[in-house]
Amino acid sequence: MDALAYLFLSLTALIIILSINSTVKRLDRKLKRIDMSLSLILNRMEIEFPSRLSERVKQMALDPDRKIEAIKLYREGVIKSEMGTINEDRMYDR
Repeated sequence: MDALAYLFLSLTALIIILSINSTVKRLDRKLKRIDMSLSLILNRMEIEFPSRLSERVKQMALDPDRKIEAIKLYREGVIKSEMGTINEDRMYDR
């Protein structure tokens, strides 16, 4: 009887996993469609999405020998930006 219960639980878990996987794939397709639609709208309205990369990071990223350095510099900038936002939020909370 225990073997039958384990088999039932295993099949139930497999069905749930497959269902979740199917849902994730469906949501991924929807997200890609929305992203493509948004890109088309922005292009149609001639709106450029601003780059978060500084010119220095862009130039460094073009050089294969300095690519890792460019990534580190970009991450430092993102962290500083996020910390600034957090500090501003704390200042307004007081």
